[in-house]
Amino acid sequence: MPVMDEFKEEREAIKHAPFAKKLEYFKDYYLLPLIIVLVTAGIAGSFFYSVFSQKKAALYVSLVNFNLTEESTDGLTAPFAEERINPRREEIFLDYSSFISSDENELNFIKYGYEDEQRLFSMVMTGTIDLFITGEDVIDRYAEQDWFDDLRTVYDETLLAKLEREGRIKYRNGVPIAVNISDSELLKRYFYYNGKAEEEIYAGFPAGGQHRTLAVQFVQYLTGQE
Repeated sequence: MPVMDEFKEEREAIKHAPFAKKLEYFKDYYLLPLIIVLVTAGIAGSFFYSVFSQKKAALYVSLVNFNLTEESTDGLTAPFAEERINPRREEIFLDYSSFISSDENELNFIKYGYEDEQRLFSMVMTGTIDLFITGEDVIDRYAEQDWFDDLRTVYDETLLAKLEREGRIKYRNGVPIAVNISDSELLKRYFYYNGKAEEEIYAGFPAGGQHRTLAVQFVQYLTGQE
């Protein structure tokens, strides 16, 4: 008898068989393939969900030698994000995992972190970090390595002149490299600086940052000068 005829007879027999027999037939011939299909579909669905639901960093801010004062930074970034980015697809990423000392003999400094410095260097070289916020001594350390862009290429003349009149600009060899944001009450509400005591806090713009306009706006937002 041809195989197809046998298959048809078997299906006809199962159609009129008791429920227990149908269940046994299903377990023998269909259960394992069904499980494989469901598991495969679940894995594929999870993969595509993670890919399409993952947010991209609209702005990457590195806060060096800072610790959180709040459980979450949402209150710091949410008002800014709601007005300038799509919070469903983008995020303001605050990286406060790095601790660096520019003077290992200075007792008030966090212990020098070689691995953290190498990671920061790699991120700056690849243009990952858009904004760098830390104390003056750490800014000086990396300014010597030419990490930061000349603020004359970052700000328009009017805004830069305003910041200069307010005494907010830090210079290196006559070149403006960072903005003093020590008076940012918003930043103080969520972070405290764990570096050198009474040190001035500055924001610098690493060369190669991908989101320069948003980084400038974020500095203005932190200082309440929008």
